[in-house]
Amino acid sequence: MSATRIETSLSRNLTFRSGKLVAAALMLLFLVVGCGTPHPQPEKAAKDMPDALVPVEVDLGKFECTIPNDKTNSTITIDFHVFAKMPRYKSQELIDMLETHQNRFRHDILLRVRKFDRPSLNDPDLTRLRGEIHTALNEILPENKVDLIGFYHFQFLEE
Repeated sequence: MSATRIETSLSRNLTFRSGKLVAAALMLLFLVVGCGTPHPQPEKAAKDMPDALVPVEVDLGKFECTIPNDKTNSTITIDFHVFAKMPRYKSQELIDMLETHQNRFRHDILLRVRKFDRPSLNDPDLTRLRGEIHTALNEILPENKVDLIGFYHFQFLEE
């Protein structure tokens, strides 16, 4: 064998070995360090959660109000327990707002109810009362997604 062939053979052999060595070093480096720092995934928005659109009931509280009627010299006592039905992803926001603005919300509801008259309370669907409660909710949570205002209990008595 000539010296040139031996040098070429040794050169190829060293290149091949050094390539293997570099590859092994890179694999070891990736094994130790990892393939990179994973970027933290943004938390899923509440509305993207699997049961986010499932409607839930949010308790708005119990209310008792007396409405004087000067024309008949009588009073109407109203007692009701109300809830809002809305998607689960918005419910926690409403619950938090009700906790911080509970007194203002209750006061607003009672002021609105005191303006009612007997025909408004005789409506079997309580449309006006539902509308007033929805308006009061819009004041504390402008972008609420309330689907329905319902009553666990509603009673009024004229004395």
